[in-house]
Amino acid sequence: MKEVKQIEKTITNKYDLFYYISTKANTYTPAKTIYVCAPDKDVHSYETVERFAKESGWLLLAEEDGAVLVMPIAENGWVSQSPSLIAEIYDETRQKFPSKNGDSIPGRDGFIWCWETLIYLVGYVEGAIFAGNVTVTSPNRFAGIALINGVPNNYKSQSDPSDHWLVRNISSDYNVRNHDIPVCLWMLGNNELDMKEALAYFMHSNHITEDVELVEYEGVSTRIYKNREEEAAQIRVSVGSFTATPVLAPTIMIQFFNNFIRWKNAPDGTLKPYLSKTDFYNSSRYEQNSVTVNDIKYTYFTYLPEGTDKKNAAGLPVVFSAHGRGEPAWMFSTKNGWDKLCDETKEFILVLPDSPQNIWLFERDREVFSHIIEQLYEAYGIDRSRVYLTGFSNGGMITRQVGNHYPELFAAISPWNAPFRDEYKEIISKGYELPCFICAGDSDEKVEWDDLNNLLENMLKINNCAIREDTSNNHVRFISDEIRNASNYYTIENGYSEGERFQTFLYHNTEGKNRVCFTKMKNMPHGAVYEESRAAWKFLKRFSRPDGAKRVVEVENEYRRTN
Repeated sequence: MKEVKQIEKTITNKYDLFYYISTKANTYTPAKTIYVCAPDKDVHSYETVERFAKESGWLLLAEEDGAVLVMPIAENGWVSQSPSLIAEIYDETRQKFPSKNGDSIPGRDGFIWCWETLIYLVGYVEGAIFAGNVTVTSPNRFAGIALINGVPNNYKSQSDPSDHWLVRNISSDYNVRNHDIPVCLWMLGNNELDMKEALAYFMHSNHITEDVELVEYEGVSTRIYKNREEEAAQIRVSVGSFTATPVLAPTIMIQFFNNFIRWKNAPDGTLKPYLSKTDFYNSSRYEQNSVTVNDIKYTYFTYLPEGTDKKNAAGLPVVFSAHGRGEPAWMFSTKNGWDKLCDETKEFILVLPDSPQNIWLFERDREVFSHIIEQLYEAYGIDRSRVYLTGFSNGGMITRQVGNHYPELFAAISPWNAPFRDEYKEIISKGYELPCFICAGDSDEKVEWDDLNNLLENMLKINNCAIREDTSNNHVRFISDEIRNASNYYTIENGYSEGERFQTFLYHNTEGKNRVCFTKMKNMPHGAVYEESRAAWKFLKRFSRPDGAKRVVEVENEYRRTN
């Protein structure tokens, strides 16, 4: 472990830490950050913590998973530590862990991406008591927590306002308290009575009223209490004799941590289940194919509506969903809800393309979509006049870039949270119409509003919409023909449980037909919610591009002028 100790001294001088960086961790795939709080007897020095990391199995698990393992050192035991310690350590170190393989992608500078959505916490005995108190204080930090032989004993911070760490400047009506934030928690101990108070508290914070479900994981009998509407907001309770052995840690990792994520799409994030890499590749729902373009192999995954086979899929339109930088398709597959919408509506085929090293570069990747479309037509007989391109972040960039240079391929596009700006001279000079549904977060620190307005202005030009500047608006700079929000469109009846976060500006062309939408999401960092896919699809599906046509044809007219 000589290499580990050498690195330890270079990360931070502010905190005493033992940590291990997996040799499999890289700059182009998000890494789990796993915090393990050892018992008092094992936490007072580097040597004792390192020994516990090995004997408990967490060091090996971190290596195999491509994760970063972080273990604080508490020389005087956990009772002397503040519950804010883990959050402070994460904020201090998250961008300081170097990749060991030397590879890097633009924007990473050789450092591992310790993503906010993949933070996990484990505690044993006194370390579990401390980790439990951390969970009460910072419930919004973790995608999963496991407490072994210890539960929180300090609930003083339960009524404190959330620190809304994912959104610095929240709206004035955001009044969430710590006890309102769901957690994904597994408590394992030898005395059920010791867990009674913690169970009651976290069931309340998770709004759980459902009956218990009995499950066994690798011989560990477990009761699961789930939120009725969101299964990731769950509490697991296991009673038995548990010790820090290499047998228990893999059960927690494989059966628990690998199945849950806290998406960065709200001030406190949103807990969701997601497929592990192994489960994704073993799933029959995602058919893997590939194309080779300019000697580069591109993998893509095809997702048919539930209950639909290849024969019945003939004639369906296609929605491409392009991942962001560092988000491989397997991880991105459930992020934006396109899979759920595909199953619900049965109106389209979902295609998830993967890029080399999980980053889209236009000059390298510009031709891949046309090749995939050809393969899809041969395999499924898709409706080539109704191909739609969407993408998030870096995927939003490739969406607008490919749409700009190859508009003939698509009936409409939808870039989400797409940073930077492009030139649009080519598409404007060719005279192509390209309907566009833009999504952006009002608190997205990675995307400049000047860039978003540049995109909007050019899409208005491309689609022959009036350009009327509104200098009083700090965000959307152009006056729209209509505005849709929770009061007139984004309602529960229309399928929007988070409708109060939506504000959509609609722009009509000279014929009074809607061609451009700009949706601003309230209290939204660099993320997205499932319902944005519903809103985008209701716009996209209206358009068809006949072969060789520069103008699109309306298939449906839900977005027609309402005033």
